[in-house]
Amino acid sequence: MSKMKTLLVTGALVATAAVTVASGFQPKSTVTIFTDTGFVEVKTNKTIIEEILQDADIVVDEKTQRVFPGIDEELVTDYIAIKKAALVVLRVDGEEQEIITWAETIEDLLEEQKIELGGGDIVNMPLERSLKSGQQIQVVRVISKMETEEVKIPATNLYYYDSRLQAGSQRVQKQSKDGVRKITYKVTYNDGVEVDRKKIEEEVISQPVQGVIHQNTRELASRSSRDYAVVGVASYYGSKFHGRTTANGEVYNMNALTAAHRTLPFGTMVEVTYLRTGKSVTVRINDRGPFIAGRIIDLSEAAANQIGLRPYGIGDVRVRVIGIGR
Repeated sequence: MSKMKTLLVTGALVATAAVTVASGFQPKSTVTIFTDTGFVEVKTNKTIIEEILQDADIVVDEKTQRVFPGIDEELVTDYIAIKKAALVVLRVDGEEQEIITWAETIEDLLEEQKIELGGGDIVNMPLERSLKSGQQIQVVRVISKMETEEVKIPATNLYYYDSRLQAGSQRVQKQSKDGVRKITYKVTYNDGVEVDRKKIEEEVISQPVQGVIHQNTRELASRSSRDYAVVGVASYYGSKFHGRTTANGEVYNMNALTAAHRTLPFGTMVEVTYLRTGKSVTVRINDRGPFIAGRIIDLSEAAANQIGLRPYGIGDVRVRVIGIGR
């Protein structure tokens, strides 16, 4: 009788198991769901990702979140990963756009958006930096090119007092003409805005022609007259010329207030004003020069020092004749 009971119980258990299998029952297992903020664990007997997430009360935003494995796939491991996209701002080529991206790094984002970088282009963050929401990535297009410009070399006029002319009149013996200098620059632009300009070379296309004007006016010796002002570049010569003989036979004294001019008679007194400082000095012409295009007078070291030109070597000045030498 007991053997019969055992057989009946065993038969019942087998039948129950068969019904369970036939009905699709699965034992519950623990699934870990990882998110950007941490993880949760859920006990479930579901095997489809979407159903497991429903058991965990997790709603996925398809626009900003991705599920690994895919939401329609069957779970083959014991974990699910939900990755949230980064919302970033990308500025490039004059445009700004908000982008939802699953790229891992800045470099990945640029590849995703098909942004190609030139050799000099600048990105405001390291390419290997991980992407995070809120980041603002800017790509600056850097272009360098050679540019040239032609600038005027101002011509000067040499004025002579001529008593043979009618008072207040003048005679142009030689018309002045400006020269031309071509300057080549390497210019760098960041997003079309110039940020750097370096002079590469300079070439004189044509030398200025100095004019010669004869006048009969008492204003020649007047310090207040502006009719005899000439603007140009001044330089100075210093200690290495000290003690040498000048063009008029004097010994050059770097501590004296003298100057060299190409054409003014020796002994002519001129007022030289340095335009940077506004300081003036009166010098006597006792030598010839300078012989470099664009320069109109070569000062002694003392004269250059007095007007503040010495630290710069050369500078723009106004030269005014206040007394013609004999």
